[in-house]
Amino acid sequence: MRIQSWSKLLKRKPLAGIVVVFVIISAIVTVFRLSSRTRDEIIYSSSSQMRSTSPVELSWPLPLSQSKESMAIDTSFKRAPVGEEQIKKLKMIYPLLDTNGDSYVSIDELRNWIISKVKEHLQGALRENIFLFTAIDMNPRNGHVTWTEYHTWFLKKNGNNNTKTGDHDEMHPELERSIKEKIAWDKAAWSEAAKTDPDFLNLDEFLSFRHPESSHTTLLSKADDLLGEYDKDADETLTWEEYSLIPSESLLVRYSENKRQEEFNNFIDRNRDGKLDKREILSYLDPRNPRHAHLEAESLIQISDTNKDQQLSMKEILASADIFLASKVIDTETNFHDEF
Repeated sequence: MRIQSWSKLLKRKPLAGIVVVFVIISAIVTVFRLSSRTRDEIIYSSSSQMRSTSPVELSWPLPLSQSKESMAIDTSFKRAPVGEEQIKKLKMIYPLLDTNGDSYVSIDELRNWIISKVKEHLQGALRENIFLFTAIDMNPRNGHVTWTEYHTWFLKKNGNNNTKTGDHDEMHPELERSIKEKIAWDKAAWSEAAKTDPDFLNLDEFLSFRHPESSHTTLLSKADDLLGEYDKDADETLTWEEYSLIPSESLLVRYSENKRQEEFNNFIDRNRDGKLDKREILSYLDPRNPRHAHLEAESLIQISDTNKDQQLSMKEILASADIFLASKVIDTETNFHDEF
């Protein structure tokens, strides 16, 4: 009945038929546009998510390696002893750095290598932590490692197999000076990591003790310490004025005074609201943050690139062998432990 009435209406009033056809066509066009837009948004969203989760290119406010002007970064590197074995090691690693095989190492290639070494070290630290904790927690096996258990293991590891638990000279006159210094360092690190009880460490605290760079608890503690000391108005954030008070040796500071604000604005303050919340501080402290790898790569090139072509030949790397051997390119673990 309804179809017949529509037919009669269209015969009587042709204009109504034209209007109906126009409405139908408009609806089809609108549906098509909406579906196309949705599909494009899905594609864009997926590609953005892939970029944001990439281990090399996170969604930084500025590109990691395409700044208009190179920042004046700190080039005061540690240096390591260099011998024939060390030179041989650098020569073996060079082809691995040069991923495109053009006989030069670019800043991107160097940065990506450092990122991979950092990831490898952090994953290895987690595996080693569980294995070592279980091996040391023997007397008794109770889910805690005491200082006596750790210290006994440490002495045996360093060749002192005659030590009896709790029955030896704490001054260790028989040990080399470097071993004594390591024991003193361990005692200080133990005191800092032992949050639950000063006499023992649980598994997470043992990770903070042995590999603080791998422990989220350590990073969180450092973020809390920074906020506690420099957050003058107690709003749980750091403004530029508060951040500028942090000394240059802090993990949150990677530049000298003339470039600090640029780093604060472009790479630490991710949401550009002029202040740092705990999440932004943690993100910047995190050793997995690719910004740190980029800064180290940029520093290594700046100090080793003698012909200023923004890439390194094997000759240039070997000429700075002492710096490369002490960097995260080669000695990732020691470099991290010195930082933390």
